[in-house]
Amino acid sequence: MSNNNLNQDATQQLRRALGAVRDMREKLQAVETRAHEPIAIIGLACRLPGGPDLAAFWRTLVEGRDAIREIPPERWDIEAFYDPDPDAPGKMNTRWGGLVDAVDCFDPTFFGISPREALSIDPQQRLLLEVAWHALEQAGIAPDRLTGSLTGVYVGLSTHDYAE
Repeated sequence: MSNNNLNQDATQQLRRALGAVRDMREKLQAVETRAHEPIAIIGLACRLPGGPDLAAFWRTLVEGRDAIREIPPERWDIEAFYDPDPDAPGKMNTRWGGLVDAVDCFDPTFFGISPREALSIDPQQRLLLEVAWHALEQAGIAPDRLTGSLTGVYVGLSTHDYAE
């Protein structure tokens, strides 16, 4: 092979390499730009003791009200489960709790779940579905618009004793 052909081959390889470097630089810049874009919280919902929604819960906080209350009889028979002795087996030693209301008002058909299947779903999961839907409503977003979007869902739960 002549020197001229070697030079042309080397030139083509350098051009391809420079093109690849430019492509990689553009991709890196796009990633870095995305990493520094601001995050927008556009929908928020919660159901907590002291309020069925964020506004009611905020009022509870502002007014300094205590959301802990005595277990109501419609929730469960406290007399069957209460014992002042903390070591009593199968009992609890308090009559009080931070309770979320309307946990029994889940509409499974709204979420495409059969009523029979809904009976085996942990109440926290049912509440999660409802609250996530409320957050989308509050944000003014139709759920079908989220497919393929850069949307995150952040959830906080405690305990998982329903199955037990």
